[in-house]
Amino acid sequence: MAQDTREPGTFDAATLLQEIADGIGVVDASGEILWMSGRLVTQDPETLRKFADAARESLREPSNGRRTQLKRFRAQGRSFEVTVSAMGPSPERALAILVNVSNRQRLLDRVEAIDAAGASLLDLDAVIVNPLNVAERLKLIEGRIEHGFRDLFGAANFEVRLLDRKSRVLELVIHRGIEPLPIGKQMKAEPEGHGITGWVATTGESVLCRDPQHDTRYMPGLPGCRSALTAPLLLHDRVVGTANLESGDPRAFEEEDRLLLELYGRYIAMALNILDMLIVERYTTNQRVSGSVREEIAVPVRNVRESVDALKALVADSPATETLKRLDTHLGTLESRIQAASEGFRGVLGVDRVERGSGEAGLLVGRRVLVADDEAGIREAILTILGQHGAKVSIFATGGEALQALADAKAKGEPFEMVLSDVRMPDRNGYEIFRAAKDCDPDMPVILMTGFGYDPHHSIVRSSQEGLHCFLFKPFQAQQLLDEVRKALTEPPPTPAA
Repeated sequence: MAQDTREPGTFDAATLLQEIADGIGVVDASGEILWMSGRLVTQDPETLRKFADAARESLREPSNGRRTQLKRFRAQGRSFEVTVSAMGPSPERALAILVNVSNRQRLLDRVEAIDAAGASLLDLDAVIVNPLNVAERLKLIEGRIEHGFRDLFGAANFEVRLLDRKSRVLELVIHRGIEPLPIGKQMKAEPEGHGITGWVATTGESVLCRDPQHDTRYMPGLPGCRSALTAPLLLHDRVVGTANLESGDPRAFEEEDRLLLELYGRYIAMALNILDMLIVERYTTNQRVSGSVREEIAVPVRNVRESVDALKALVADSPATETLKRLDTHLGTLESRIQAASEGFRGVLGVDRVERGSGEAGLLVGRRVLVADDEAGIREAILTILGQHGAKVSIFATGGEALQALADAKAKGEPFEMVLSDVRMPDRNGYEIFRAAKDCDPDMPVILMTGFGYDPHHSIVRSSQEGLHCFLFKPFQAQQLLDEVRKALTEPPPTPAA
């Protein structure tokens, strides 16, 4: 055998040709491969055939002055590119180089899928959203986010949290498979003590955790978690929340997934922001309209009030006095209804039109009902309506007081039989009240109330997935409240979503 006299690490031309890309060959105009490198020889017959076809097509196509053309094809589930260079001025042969671009093409395909899923998330214009109530709006967007996680990342266990800019609390808004924190426990955007999620929300950097059991930052979520991926939700480079995927498969996520989740997270942030802006716009518009109506009515109502007062002074101790008293009462009712209607999200309408003790006889008598709302008018109205029908109503202005009352009543052996709560109180949200009530008694009916569908913590959707009886949109009619209370006390509790 002849001794190889080449310097170590050097190649001659023949060796170099054999090692180029995934194969190199010379193909004639009929598609016959006249010569091929060692790497090309190892390719399967389908790949070789499509390689030769690509070179032949390139030779037959008008060159338009180009000496090199790029062709693409798929074979055996792989993606290839062929760079074809004509040989000679009137080419009958071409030099073709084969490159396996499957990894790059897969990434491009995944990026296109992310863009398509993101476009679906952002398809939330007013025409689509306005006809929907709050639960339908949130289910629409959350359903699309869930499909995105499953289709794009194969993730069945995930959670999305939104950042409260004032408190720095990361509110849980969507979760599947990953158990939420116990009531009273909070996760904040802080680098220490709040898990990987808190660190991501603080730094704005994503984290691929390949060994959660030995990562000191990981907080237990999915039982048996072996791999976790967490990315920030960025809106104009400001962190507005986090997305967290977890799996029992240690190879579930790779570096590529981390980059793609960062991209998808931007779409999620934009979609949630658009949804909140549409809801807030409707809310503020209604307030402006209500205020304008109240101002327009105020002057004629005040004039009537002044006229009635003047007449009362003129006809004192006459037979017309009783008529004026009735007119004065009716005028007071008119003023209170105008005030209630104009308050919008704080009002309970038609309280004075509900008959005392109407409906199923005795259904509410003696029932222990907890009401939590930071609006005094709502608390007092519900106390009046349900109290007139025999219910024992306890009212609370804060979520903390309500949570404590639920725990105390259970400890005494006299638990509440129903809970009505606002979804948005300064210290607690509706989901926390709902969860605490269900922890006391899984069958306890819970009704949540919200103003104009604005539910920043997404309490209604989260509770609906876990057996919420119903929700009421303020302002609501007193009779509607009674109807829903009666349904809740007579119908079996809703089945939680799987």
